[in-house]
Amino acid sequence: MAWLVIAPEADEAARWAAAGLVGLGLEPLQVVVDVDLVGARWTHRIDDDGVTTLLELVDGRTIDSAELRGTLNRLSFLSPAIVEPLVSDDRLYGLQEMSALVMSWLASLPGAVVNPPDPRGLGGAWRSPAEWASLAAEAGVPCAPVYVDSDADHVTRDGGWLPAGPHAPLLEDVIVVGDAVFCRDDLDPEEVAAFRRLARLSGCPLLGVAFADGTHAVDGVTPLPDLRAGGDETVAALADTLGARRAGS
Repeated sequence: MAWLVIAPEADEAARWAAAGLVGLGLEPLQVVVDVDLVGARWTHRIDDDGVTTLLELVDGRTIDSAELRGTLNRLSFLSPAIVEPLVSDDRLYGLQEMSALVMSWLASLPGAVVNPPDPRGLGGAWRSPAEWASLAAEAGVPCAPVYVDSDADHVTRDGGWLPAGPHAPLLEDVIVVGDAVFCRDDLDPEEVAAFRRLARLSGCPLLGVAFADGTHAVDGVTPLPDLRAGGDETVAALADTLGARRAGS
């Protein structure tokens, strides 16, 4: 059985985590980046017996879904390079079709998938700050005020403009990895439980949270945190979340 890490090509945190997982005994482990999917050959079967996928990459590697034990999924969307061979008029449609294929593949993988795909993102749902604030309130996590103006692409907090989009910069104060919660500050047990609830409600076992200055109120959330902010302990928690029996344990 094998483990898989799939991520954007520029995701150095994913490579760092993959190296840490191998160091904990998760082998064999394959790292596949988004551009590795360009020109790949897919055999994706859905029938009464379930879903099976054989992915053959142009570099000669093969990923057989039946052999996977757990997956760290860091994709948010596919690289446009995957449809560059198509004529320009077909690229948007082709990208939508490829995204549907990759989502079906990720959703069908056996074992733990961290994070599973969502219709709003291949590696977990990308929510607006207002949506995250609502979810945080449901989880019992304090949240900084969110102000939404008439331009739906922008939100403000306390009169300041927030960057939009899945790759907006975020300095993680809290990283949730499965049941483990890591924070730059000390959290009381109720706060730890609330952040666990937020991760469960969001459908993202891996979650990063930024605080408003001087508080423990949520000021930003991402399903794509920089795991390096939590150090080696986050990798150990990730190994546990992936269902691994670590070397020496």
